[in-house]
Amino acid sequence: MSRYILPIIPRIFSAVETSNFLFKRIPNGLLTRNFTLHFVKKAAAKELQIDLSDLNRMKFISKHYVPKEGEVLDFLNRYHIFPKPGNNVELRRIKCPKCRPKKINYYSATINLKSGAYSCQACMRKGNWGEYVQLISKTDSFQIINATNLGLGRSSLSRPQNEIEEFSNALLNNPEIIENFTKDHGITLGTLQAYKVGIAEYHNINPASNISGKTGSTQKIENKEMCFTFPRTAPFFDDSKEEGFLDSKITRIKACSIKNEELVAFDPPSFVGGLFGYHLAKLECDSIILAGNEFDAMAVYQETNIPTTCLPNNVYQLPLEVLPLFERFSNIYIWLDDDVEGQGAAEKFAQKLGIDRCMIVNTRCGRLNGPINASQALATGQRLSDILKKSKPLQHDQIIDFENIKEAVYREIANPDQVCGVLSKDLPGLNKILKGHRPGEITIFTGPTGTGKTTILSQLSLDYCRSGISTLWGSFEIPNVRLAKKMLQQFAGKDLTKHPEEFADLAEKFQQLPMYFLKFYGSTEISTIIDAMDHAIHAFDVRHIVIDNLQFMTADQGRYIDRWELHDRILSSLRRVATEKNVHITIVVHPRKDDKELLDVSSIFGTAKVTQEADNVIILQRLETDNGEMRLLDIRKNRFDGTLAAIPIEFEPESLKIRQARSTKS
Repeated sequence: MSRYILPIIPRIFSAVETSNFLFKRIPNGLLTRNFTLHFVKKAAAKELQIDLSDLNRMKFISKHYVPKEGEVLDFLNRYHIFPKPGNNVELRRIKCPKCRPKKINYYSATINLKSGAYSCQACMRKGNWGEYVQLISKTDSFQIINATNLGLGRSSLSRPQNEIEEFSNALLNNPEIIENFTKDHGITLGTLQAYKVGIAEYHNINPASNISGKTGSTQKIENKEMCFTFPRTAPFFDDSKEEGFLDSKITRIKACSIKNEELVAFDPPSFVGGLFGYHLAKLECDSIILAGNEFDAMAVYQETNIPTTCLPNNVYQLPLEVLPLFERFSNIYIWLDDDVEGQGAAEKFAQKLGIDRCMIVNTRCGRLNGPINASQALATGQRLSDILKKSKPLQHDQIIDFENIKEAVYREIANPDQVCGVLSKDLPGLNKILKGHRPGEITIFTGPTGTGKTTILSQLSLDYCRSGISTLWGSFEIPNVRLAKKMLQQFAGKDLTKHPEEFADLAEKFQQLPMYFLKFYGSTEISTIIDAMDHAIHAFDVRHIVIDNLQFMTADQGRYIDRWELHDRILSSLRRVATEKNVHITIVVHPRKDDKELLDVSSIFGTAKVTQEADNVIILQRLETDNGEMRLLDIRKNRFDGTLAAIPIEFEPESLKIRQARSTKS
């Protein structure tokens, strides 16, 4: 076998352990023997046959991932793998997850608490942390679904592949559009062609275009709009060619309006594996840049000549399906917006991809003002190659000084709205009290039976989801289909039973929201739920988790221990997840049965720990007045700044939504 091809084969097999890996055609000079080419391409193609549905259930962890302090030991304890001391402080002896020796106490394997690497002396098997997690985790326990799994929308391209391939040629036939684009962004025709950017007409199915919240206000999809098309490419193996090898094909289109460059549609609406511009990364490339959007990616590639891709969705999300695409690279530069949200996401993605090979790019390079992203920097005449040279690795999370955090402190001062959190568009009065929806917090939500707690929470979670907050719903009392139906009606702002003809259009919009659902129902062990949470946070970058509700989730689990002790233990576990994973967790807890007209913090079922662990406590009050029943959103705890108040609300039966009562001025 050729000495040229031998070094390449290990890279192929190490990189294509899962699907969605892209190769460019190997130069013919390297292929000295036909059987070598045939062997390599067949083996690689076989590895690429893994079904994406299997990948969605797997907790794919990059081989470059470095576990956080305590993560390995916490995982072992959660799965009741009680390790024994090893030869040094970092090693523990465990039972091999593969060979399973017959002797009960035969601990033949060791695991490193710092790196997660394991090896077995009995079967000689060894692997990294991700491989060990995959062996131990019950992949079928990650029962997480989205709108597509519930039958909403579509998951295939709206047009034939050959028609989509012609979009770039359509752009070439419109020199005026190219001239205006180059003038506005500084992106040349050569760069546009390299990224296969084109133009085509698309209907507007952007979910953010339906946010007015007024009953019957849903915009009907009628006319098509001329759009720029930014294709996502994924691996493709064509066996029909004599010297065929792994190539790329377009799997998804992001369409943005030519008029204002705002998102118009994703085609298909549901996520399909692939990255913008990934086909530019040739086999010999060992570096890649991850930018925030298509304009930033093209600007960086044009100025640095380093293959540059961008986040696949319109939010700060790096889905599980694209992680294998990054496995072969030794260096990954993460270049997102130089603000609080952008740098927070950059650090999270660096952890996900492996901190030892990631560098964080700060567009401002420590300055207190200036452009916050690559496309702005290009427009202002800055040298992007110089900015890239000043990239830094992720700082050690245990040892810092003020110099390390000075830029982060300034970003919080310069972006106070982002520090407060994501604001609600439906309930502006809630923003005045809680100031926003922040990561790392726990909210306890309670109220009497029949007051519509789930209805209000589904509306608020939709509100935050449309602002880019990836959300995981754990509905232990209401089936997911009924919950999704309620959300879709709230999303539409009208009773869809009276407008069934609008279902298909609305479903395609709803399908694009980063909303996921746990398939658990009724009593479920907290360890199983936390496993699913960890998977959702890793796979879908979930930032908001809803538990509805604590009583149904723990039903029949308190037979041999005190029920309140069980709830305290669960709250402690959820508190740890919220803090360590930096996600917001909202928990519905039913109140005690008492005769109080207005509930207070002591009315919440459980011990004082339930409300002590919470950062926010919201009570849905029901009050009888001379004018009939009145409902209030009563904020009884607010750890962020202490503001407490109640918001009068009204229920709209047509849309299943609440709104602030017209009499209030908040």
